[in-house]
Amino acid sequence: MKKYIIMAAVMLATGAQAQDRVHYTGTELSNPQRHDGGLSPVVGVHNIQTLRANREKPSQANGDGWTYNHQPMMAYWQGSFYMHYLCDPVDEHVPPSRTMLQTSKDGYQWTDPVILFPEYPVPDGYTKPGRQDKAQGLTAIAHQRVGWYVAKDGTLLAMGNYGVALDKKDDPNDGNGIGRVVREIKADGSMGEVFFIYVNSSYKPYLNTKAVKATARLDHNIVRAEGTCNEDYKIPFRMYTKAPKNVRKACEEILANPRYRMQWVEEADRNDPLIPLNKAYKAYCDYTLPDGRIASLWKHALTSISSDGGLTWEQPVERAKGFVNSNAKIWGQRLSDGTYATVYNPSEFRWPMAISLSKDGLEYTTLNLVCGEITRMRYGGNYKSNGPQYIRGIQEGNGTPKDGDMWLTYSMNKEDMWVSRVPVPVQTVAHDHANNDFSKHTTIAELTDWNIYSPVMARVGLDGKWLTMKDSDPFDLARIERKIPASKELTVEFDLKAGQNNHGLLQIEFLDENGTACSRIEMTDQGQMRCKGGARYGGLGNYEPGKEYHVKAILSVKNRLIQVFVNGKKAGQRIFFAPVAAIERVMFRTGGERTFPTIDTEADWYGTLENAGRSDKEATYSIANFKTSSQDVTGTAAFLNAADYKHHVDYFNTMEDENIVQAIPNAKAWEWMQENIPLFDCPQTQFEQMYYYRWWTIRKHIEKTSVGYAMTEFLVRRSYSDKYNLIASGVGHHIHESRWMRNPIYLDQAMNTWFHGNNGKPMKKIGNYSSWIAHSLWQRYLADGRKDWIVGMLDDLDWEFNQWDTTHRLPNRLFWQADVQDAMEETISGGRRKKYMRPSINSYMYGNAMALANISALAGKDDMAKLYTQRADTIKNLILSTLWNEKHQFFETHRGDSSANVREAIGFMPWYVNMPMDDSKYGVAWLQAADKKGFSAPYGQTTAERRHPEFRTRGVGKCEWDGAVWPFATSQTLTAMANYINRNDNPIVGDSLYFAEMQKYVESQSHRGRPYIGEYLDETTGYWLKGDQERSRYYNHSTFCDMIITGICGLRPRPDNTIEVNPLLPEGKWNYFCLDNVLYHGHNISIVWDKDGNRYHAGKGLRVFVDGKLVGSRETLGKLICEKVL
Repeated sequence: MKKYIIMAAVMLATGAQAQDRVHYTGTELSNPQRHDGGLSPVVGVHNIQTLRANREKPSQANGDGWTYNHQPMMAYWQGSFYMHYLCDPVDEHVPPSRTMLQTSKDGYQWTDPVILFPEYPVPDGYTKPGRQDKAQGLTAIAHQRVGWYVAKDGTLLAMGNYGVALDKKDDPNDGNGIGRVVREIKADGSMGEVFFIYVNSSYKPYLNTKAVKATARLDHNIVRAEGTCNEDYKIPFRMYTKAPKNVRKACEEILANPRYRMQWVEEADRNDPLIPLNKAYKAYCDYTLPDGRIASLWKHALTSISSDGGLTWEQPVERAKGFVNSNAKIWGQRLSDGTYATVYNPSEFRWPMAISLSKDGLEYTTLNLVCGEITRMRYGGNYKSNGPQYIRGIQEGNGTPKDGDMWLTYSMNKEDMWVSRVPVPVQTVAHDHANNDFSKHTTIAELTDWNIYSPVMARVGLDGKWLTMKDSDPFDLARIERKIPASKELTVEFDLKAGQNNHGLLQIEFLDENGTACSRIEMTDQGQMRCKGGARYGGLGNYEPGKEYHVKAILSVKNRLIQVFVNGKKAGQRIFFAPVAAIERVMFRTGGERTFPTIDTEADWYGTLENAGRSDKEATYSIANFKTSSQDVTGTAAFLNAADYKHHVDYFNTMEDENIVQAIPNAKAWEWMQENIPLFDCPQTQFEQMYYYRWWTIRKHIEKTSVGYAMTEFLVRRSYSDKYNLIASGVGHHIHESRWMRNPIYLDQAMNTWFHGNNGKPMKKIGNYSSWIAHSLWQRYLADGRKDWIVGMLDDLDWEFNQWDTTHRLPNRLFWQADVQDAMEETISGGRRKKYMRPSINSYMYGNAMALANISALAGKDDMAKLYTQRADTIKNLILSTLWNEKHQFFETHRGDSSANVREAIGFMPWYVNMPMDDSKYGVAWLQAADKKGFSAPYGQTTAERRHPEFRTRGVGKCEWDGAVWPFATSQTLTAMANYINRNDNPIVGDSLYFAEMQKYVESQSHRGRPYIGEYLDETTGYWLKGDQERSRYYNHSTFCDMIITGICGLRPRPDNTIEVNPLLPEGKWNYFCLDNVLYHGHNISIVWDKDGNRYHAGKGLRVFVDGKLVGSRETLGKLICEKVL
């Protein structure tokens, strides 16, 4: 037994260690048989070539024709990018060898390379242990694993290393080299003297030997940077101790920093105590974890953790679990938004170049494409490998670009130099369809929703309204790509122009998430536009140079068909040549897809391509006014996939026998919900399930009548109902909840049924219960902004108000109501026939009057608006003067001679209609909502105060409102609470109480272990008092989804073009939520809370999107106002 306990302990420790090391838990893997790995790209990556090798036409621009260019390093200092890389004439590890420097102000336009660390002679006679051969006329091999250091005083040092390779297969990084050097880069662009910061033991004997002292001249054909073209340099370089004070101090900082010394291990003396971890691990990089520890990565995805700043490392160092990485560098860093990224080749080959994301720097969960192109290697050589490789970013402390994005540098085929810009936050999914007017931009750097691949000889640029690709590269191509929300029914439109029609090739492809093209449009070198279908092409017509064409493509995944229209006329249609589940990218490319190299391509090649240095006649292609749109049912959702929530509906459909079916049966429920409801995602399953359950239930109440749609309260027929089984008591709730349906027809027609469904007249029983229809319809207008519709309701609402004014107005100008007609039987304060002044009806009538004033103003009826404003003011003043019980500090029912002297939930109703008042005085009423002797009970807010002697004395099962919990009242109380909290900077109660009561509300909606909504329940046991009666099931007499939207997620509807969001979610309660696909003022709104940015990969904090575009953000939960964004 003891043996098994020990084994279990070891297994647990091993598992815990794996979780505390860098590891990958995602499911996405790269397919090396594709250059892009079959990975979906992150949004907005720009790959920019900085140097293109050309041995046949040597120049300063291409590094004097040297064709081994590799291992770049990058820094950002004083508003500029600095990148240096190794450079040899032909082969890796075959001298001569230099380190070259390029700089850029914007990351897109780069200077020609200049020599940073020049060729350095190896002393004649120099040899290595175990070797018989000796150096003769040899120069050192430039190398580095760490490239830059920004000192505490701001000094910028470049770093490099000189090793020795006695032949082309000798390892120059075996600890028997020359040493490590530094050079200051000055603010004016000039460079200081080169100094040694570290000298290998094998070279130290030569430092003071006259035989190796010499004077060398920098190559004037290459180096033209200020301060370098007219200087000699002395051999050997001096030690840093002889350097200027600032350089010397910076070197001392480096020597004191174990994280920098760790990166010297390959080139330094073996077992030098200066190196914290003397192991043969290659290409170290590191980053700081949230708790201050250091995570390290090496080639082969080896990883460890240091808890003391890099002095010591946890053992054993082992492969990061789940990571796939061969003998190539892996880069990791903490991004500007606090999340983490690793970038590497996730295969046994050096392609593709991919990014994985993490919220904590340890667990990586995603894998997406950064660069999936591989041009042909033009110049073979020693150890040259195909693909984008040896990625490096900007090391901690070496600057943060002003855009806050992730900038990377890498080599392609160890031949050409590139940089990559990855927008931060890193976005793995596109949230908006394209609507690009390129004339609004001045540089391609602004096109952060386009993925760009731009070689030196196939540049992507802007020219007025045109996004251009100018390609003269016979071996490479330009590529631009717009990632869009995955769409099954897609329309793509753009203007297209070619600068020629007798050479060049433009391919336009429509790709799925894995990069599989389903269809292609081409402009050929024969002047033809054509579309590929299967093995053959169909013609679309000829094109002329310089002529603009408007292209419209309609693609259907279901039908596997593309229809192409040119200048408004149908030019052709073709069947997809490959089936796809959805389309998520539209790509333009100045050449065909490349498939070489493959996984079977020989690793070593020493040849040179024919005409490797030539250029082709330039071919130019331009696009403008690029737009996409989806006809998918859920195509308007920016973040959430509706299919991820279908399981809720599948479960609901199994809960019943569906004995009553109205307009939309259960079998159609999910289809209807996809078309109509906002999507909601949160970490608390009960909240999420209840949200979809309440939409599922309200759908049951949509009834198709002879006059249009209607909405019922009960599914079963009631004797006291109106025509079509309608009951007026909950119509305000129906409106509040249904205002978020995307299709307005249901609520539009339901209102028409109420006001005109009785042979053109109002329903007979529309006035049987207190009404806040006008108020609710104004609240609907605040959400949908449909002015014409709400103005069209003005006469009906005016008629209704005047009906109430005629029948229920007392001489004192307040309104009366009996409790049963208030939809609240058996209250403590009232009676079935008592004409008392209740806070409910009077608040409703205030809300109705204000709604009518606002609608009248919209209609341009100023006199009517003024009249209703006066009416509202009168009601408000009377509520404050008559219904406020100063002793109880609460709004209470007044019986005519005195207050009823009981606090009831209807006392919160003035806030339900957002009646203005002095909340510093009246807001004290809200203390009762939190008081267990007031309204706070285990299963929700009671309808009367629990301390009252008549609480719950009216009997059971008689629809009593003497204290039991009614969702009808809960909806009103919590909506009122949200209004109160939102309009006060320092409310007496806040989001903690609101959330706690919402949680009770969620938990209470359960019966026999299943989701349930009924009439009312016991406040202490949660038992539904009519739970086993058919009439109670699916009772449509309250709201819930509206409070998730306006309360928990915090979308506060308003009439202008500003979006206001204030989630009533206590800090630390949820790390994420998303409200998506909300149709608001004709736009699609998304509200995203992602505390660490790892759930939705759209940035950390609270963020608001309109039609998929970010319009506002803040780091923490709280009020966020996005002005004039609609």
